[in-house]
Amino acid sequence: MKDIEKRINRGLLEIKPYEPGKTVYEVAQERGISDIIKLASNENPYGMSGAAKKALGEHAAEGFAYPEVTTARFRNELAKQTGLDPDMIITGNGGDGIIYALAMTLLNEGDEAIIPEITFPYYEIAVKAMRGTIVRSAMKDLAIDTDDILAKITHGTKMIWLANPNNPTGLYITGSAFMEFLRKVPDNVFVIHDEVYADFAGKSVFPDTIPLLMKGRENLFIIRSFSKVYGLAGVRLGWGAGDKDLVKMMYRVRPPFDVSVLAEIAGLAALTDRDFYSRTIALTNEEKMYYYKELEKRKLKFLPSQTNFVLIDANIDSRRLADELAGKGVIVRPCAGYGLATYIRVTVGTRNQNERFFRALDEVKGK
Repeated sequence: MKDIEKRINRGLLEIKPYEPGKTVYEVAQERGISDIIKLASNENPYGMSGAAKKALGEHAAEGFAYPEVTTARFRNELAKQTGLDPDMIITGNGGDGIIYALAMTLLNEGDEAIIPEITFPYYEIAVKAMRGTIVRSAMKDLAIDTDDILAKITHGTKMIWLANPNNPTGLYITGSAFMEFLRKVPDNVFVIHDEVYADFAGKSVFPDTIPLLMKGRENLFIIRSFSKVYGLAGVRLGWGAGDKDLVKMMYRVRPPFDVSVLAEIAGLAALTDRDFYSRTIALTNEEKMYYYKELEKRKLKFLPSQTNFVLIDANIDSRRLADELAGKGVIVRPCAGYGLATYIRVTVGTRNQNERFFRALDEVKGK
């Protein structure tokens, strides 16, 4: 063991580094090509809203100053739109910043955190960094199995992480199923409900968690992000909501200037641009239908998605497929790292991008 490994937080030695999707720059450097589309990271293919873009241009000169620590303007606007008390809201550097602040606030060494076998890997990273103990819950036909989660709860369980809709599957827990699950979770176990993709889910059947928080459900915490439907992934802005006392403690460990001046300005503008929000969701749903039709034509299995991506079983090694697609200028996410050896996750892009993906897929699979 190297000397540094004897001196650092031992929890870090157990962490498998997060593997982000390849960037356009990386593929351009590796392949020597410039005509590239990225369908790997579930960014908004329509960019950011015009209102956010305009606000960033008008206020760029304000970037010299430190931001206000609690992003009061942004929290107050969110409170108006959601009905939540501003003191129940915390902002962060994307949803990831909220995840880390939660782990730092809630976990002591050895505390158990239940995490589904197939889900967003950053939960595991945050828990292990705090020397928590991971308890894996089984999947049921690639869906989160809430019954198995309940069966895994012990006296040592501190928290349950639920991405809903889930990443990378795109599947979700309905509102009625979630309410039944929450009713059975002991009051001393926190349920972290990551709703980063919730804007794309059917509102009539998706869990309506904000009224639960307003009624004082102390063991529920939700996470939201401006990276997806709002198109601000590169700006970095997320928020979470839960019990006031928990949020107050989270602010003790969250970096004081976690949300930049420009991120707050862009977020405030994006909240006003309802046309862009609605258009993004409508176009995404339309293009998902195009995906389903094209995949069925090719007799490829896929999961019906409540997000802006589709998980596809390509029937060949996903890393090799992703590599060959990258050679054709199409970046997708291989899911071998999730234990899904033949699956790729593909962002639902514009019609031109989606057509290009299928052309490249046909060329690779037709070899």
